[in-house]
Amino acid sequence: MNPVDDAERLALCLPERIAGLSDEELRQEYLSSSAEAGDPLQDALAAELEVRGIDI
Repeated sequence: MNPVDDAERLALCLPERIAGLSDEELRQEYLSSSAEAGDPLQDALAAELEVRGIDI
């Protein structure tokens, strides 16, 4: 499978997946992630934490 296709698929499903997380699940997902800055998942989680006003 083409990496661009994988990245596009991830970008499309992230908002829906993150929206379904409770505040605590979101916080734990962010804290347990081993992703580096610039990773789409890590960035999306951080943005949602900020939107929800959740301290890490």
